[in-house]
Amino acid sequence: MIKKALLIIAVLGIIGIVALSARAPKEFVLKTTRIDEASGIIRSILNEGILWTHNDSGGEASLYAIDTQGNLIATLQLPGIKNRDWEDIAIYKEPKSGESYLYVGEIGDNSARYPSVFVYKVPEPLFTDADSIYTAQSVEKIEITYEDGARDAEALFIDPHNADIYIISKREEHVGLYRVQAPDSKKPNTAIKTTSLPLSWVTAADISPDGKKLLVKTYTSILQYKLKRDNNGSIIPKGKPRAMPYRVEPQGEAICFDKKGKGYYTLSEAGLDRTQVLYYYK
Repeated sequence: MIKKALLIIAVLGIIGIVALSARAPKEFVLKTTRIDEASGIIRSILNEGILWTHNDSGGEASLYAIDTQGNLIATLQLPGIKNRDWEDIAIYKEPKSGESYLYVGEIGDNSARYPSVFVYKVPEPLFTDADSIYTAQSVEKIEITYEDGARDAEALFIDPHNADIYIISKREEHVGLYRVQAPDSKKPNTAIKTTSLPLSWVTAADISPDGKKLLVKTYTSILQYKLKRDNNGSIIPKGKPRAMPYRVEPQGEAICFDKKGKGYYTLSEAGLDRTQVLYYYK
């Protein structure tokens, strides 16, 4: 009996070790210094195995395409635009045309002093072997004001079913989830608060490709919510969130789902040793 008990304990120990190792993220050192203040990340729709990222305040008005091993593949320049405080990036595919659009959120506002924030919508380029620097064919500038006054925010996602813009504020004791319905680049848009979340210091978010799950990142944790729609068609979390595996980063402000919506990537600003790591959790 003692031998049998010891055997069971050993087997359970091995299973535990395997389970823990399966939850450990894969690590890929970022092989460029051009994105040392990475503040958002999103999976490409048109280019297989590619992630889009960008720097935050004061960086170039450019998006950077990296592969899932951390190599810089291409740069997309946004002409006529300045990077005041880019904080997150999202993506949307038009169901009829199949065209893919990147949405860059200039939504940072540390002192909550700007009357408006902006989201820039640009067509996603399909890469060719010959080019590594691209210029956006067009840039739509979407102006947004919050219904309850200026907010600092770093988390943005797009409803995959209708391209509504969602923003999660950052600093409140209970942050707000805001919806911009049918965003229009020809006139100012109002962000309506749909609900509050019992979180603070939210730095990034992403919605799964099927629109059923939401990842919300803070400086110290990642939470996954199941989603539902209210009577107005707004996306809102349902139930309690699930705590997801996370290896705390120097200043982690970027997260996105993988293609199947089962795993996710995170990326941080460079730490004191200037090494940046792209993490993949599955």
